[in-house]
Order: sequence, then C-alpha cells, then structure tokens
Amino acid sequence: MDAMQRDLQALAAALRNEIRLEAEEAEREAAAAAALRRDLADVARELMARGDTVAVDAGQRVFAGEIVGVGSDLVTVEAGASRVDVNLACVFRLQVLSRARSGGRRSSGEAASFRARLMELQLTGEPTEVGTSGSDDEIAGPVALVGHDHVAIGEGVGPEWFLPLHSLAYVRTRDLAREEF
Repeated sequence: MDAMQRDLQALAAALRNEIRLEAEEAEREAAAAAALRRDLADVARELMARGDTVAVDAGQRVFAGEIVGVGSDLVTVEAGASRVDVNLACVFRLQVLSRARSGGRRSSGEAASFRARLMELQLTGEPTEVGTSGSDDEIAGPVALVGHDHVAIGEGVGPEWFLPLHSLAYVRTRDLAREEF
C-alpha cells in the first residue's frame, strides 16, 4: 500500500469519526429538546413504566408507593392498602425513592383525568378520603356529585361538603379486602 492510499484511508476514518460525533451531538440535542416539552404527567408515565417506588407530596400529605396509572392531570399511586389519585396541579414534589430493577407497567384503562376519576367514584359510591391543597384535614365520605367546577362530598340525603375542583389535591380509596377505613 502506498502513502497516498494510507493518507486516503486515514482521511476516510477521520471523516467517519466526525460524522459519528455529529450524529451523537444531534441525538443529545434532540433528547434535550424532547425533555423541554415533557410535562409532569410524562415524567410520571416514565416512572410507572420503570416500576420505580416514588413519593408524591400533595395536599399536606406524602404518599409512597408504585405509580399504577397516569392521566392528563392525574397520577395514581398504590400506597399500601390505599389507592391514591393525585391531582398533578397540586403536587409539590414527585421523588424517586428507589429504582426498580425489573417490572414496571403500562397504563391500562385508568381514568383520563382527575375529574373523570371523581366521576367514576360518584358512580360507585365507594368511601373516600379527600385532601385539599390548603389543609391538613381530610374529608371522608362518598363523592356525591361532580359539578362543573366543584365536587360534593357527603352521605345520606345531601352532601356535607362542597369543594372547588382546583383545590382538591387527592382522593384516597382503600382496598377493603386488605384494610378497613
């Protein structure tokens, strides 16, 4: 092989290396641009897919467990014997407590939004505990009515509480087979 062929091979290798480096840089830039478009629901979907154990801080409470559902403005956490549906607009912090080594899940038939979940609970009449973004107190009772901008919580003939939807941080239901209210 003469000197000219060696020079051409070296030049070709340098060009391939330059093209590879440019492609890697383009991938990094695309990933950064995609990260800028993500919202908290996207992050929650990723954590659910991985199966990580998380802590969700909302409404003066922290719920720890695995994410089992994500909607447009909703994240659902299985926290012990409770299912907690959290309004993403009221989340103060979403923290990964431990990374899963395997597992994870896909979204499967969960409510599309926080309001949709409240409407499901209205239909079932199951007992709930509701937390608001401005109080330590939980309000217990079934979801009696989901209005345009509020929810009524109460039992019997008439609801006892009327709460603006924007202030609802979470609604918790319990698996009665595992634990009573």
